[in-house]
Amino acid sequence: MKPRFSSMGISVWIAMVGLTQPSFAQGEDSKSKERIGIYDSRAIAVAFAGSPMHEKQLRHLLAEHKKAKEVGDLETVAKLEAEGKARQQKAHQQAFSTAPVDEILVHITNALPDIQRTAGVTALVSKWDETGLKKHPGAETVDVTMRLVGAFQPNERQRKRAIEIQKHKPISLKQAERIRD
Repeated sequence: MKPRFSSMGISVWIAMVGLTQPSFAQGEDSKSKERIGIYDSRAIAVAFAGSPMHEKQLRHLLAEHKKAKEVGDLETVAKLEAEGKARQQKAHQQAFSTAPVDEILVHITNALPDIQRTAGVTALVSKWDETGLKKHPGAETVDVTMRLVGAFQPNERQRKRAIEIQKHKPISLKQAERIRD
């Protein structure tokens, strides 16, 4: 007679081979455990600086500034100069401290789903974003920094700088605010 497996029989068989309910459930938890991609926002900022996307933004700002100067629009000149200084200060905070880089990641929006898929992650969170990380308690983390850097198609110098910045602790936002070019 062949054995029949009822739900009771399966439970007995599972117990016999050592797969108790808690260990079986634990296996299910590890399979369904959330995985999130974390990244060093400083490396993203460094890769963006000098990228074709960044250069296009700068060329536009400089062209507007030149045009305003040529027509004597001093109000627009002052506004654009203030914007340039604010952008530079923000770039310092992003590249050397822990300021968010969300507006930079917008430039690679098309690449993000593929990066998430290949890394097997459900979300991307800066490793410095404590609030964002708390939204994923117990999640396994996967470092996707260099995948994101690669999406900016950096030249070799930018890639090396993005790697190098990760070897150092970030400075405080206040220290970054004091950097002057």
